[in-house]
Amino acid sequence: MLVAVRESVADRSAVDWAARRAESRAVPLTLLHAVPDPSLMPPGTAYEEVVSAGRELLNREAARVTLEHPGLRLATYLYCGDVVEALLGLSAAAPMIVVGADRRDLRTGEFKDSVALQVALNSSAPVVVVPPAYTYGPANQDKGGAVVGIDGSGMSQVALIRGAEEAHSAALHLTVVVASGPLTERMEVTASTMLQDVRVRYPHMRVSWIVDDAHSPVQLLNAYGRGSDLVVIGRHGTGARSGMSLGRVTRKLLLDPPCPTLIVTRRQPGLPDGS
Repeated sequence: MLVAVRESVADRSAVDWAARRAESRAVPLTLLHAVPDPSLMPPGTAYEEVVSAGRELLNREAARVTLEHPGLRLATYLYCGDVVEALLGLSAAAPMIVVGADRRDLRTGEFKDSVALQVALNSSAPVVVVPPAYTYGPANQDKGGAVVGIDGSGMSQVALIRGAEEAHSAALHLTVVVASGPLTERMEVTASTMLQDVRVRYPHMRVSWIVDDAHSPVQLLNAYGRGSDLVVIGRHGTGARSGMSLGRVTRKLLLDPPCPTLIVTRRQPGLPDGS
């Protein structure tokens, strides 16, 4: 797994989420931090100091993670250049990429960057976007479960299977949300087939199936995602109704994710983390 470290405080939720998941799956984790390319630095900048500061940041985060997860296999990677370029370049080989949600300017409300959005919409690997305020501890051991948004497309079916696998591995219940519309009858046939596939794979898992004709997909995923452990959606869906296109849903949802949100980017479902 690969997790971006952009600022030690702002992205700590993403690093902690990635460390817990990597440890639970017994897979190695790499912390990646990018420093600006030397050509973009102001004249007179001591670039070696910039590089040293980046290394120190990685070393601090690595020490903190190792202390909390002593059995985790951990590596660090310092990249000189754009962080999006680094993550996308490594996405072909990475089983999963974890990034913190893009941050807003507290004064204007505008987003300061679009790292999470660019990575999620272009990565070859599945991407998890973790909101900055997300925490996991004794207060929420009664887990909120996993939520999957579907639209009847082949991509959303892949997302459903991935969401079911994630829920099964973490002993969570699964909630599937569908925005109903004029083609509900057609959707119900597709949904029945999808649900049957999940039941065959995970016969003992608790599954809730929610069909809603009063709210948009983003409203539904936000409502059911709040307090949940994971939201799973497929990228670039072209479902039975144009209003449920997961390409647009992905963009809107990732601007303010309700909880860690997994964007499934590969059409062929496989074993978790490529193992």
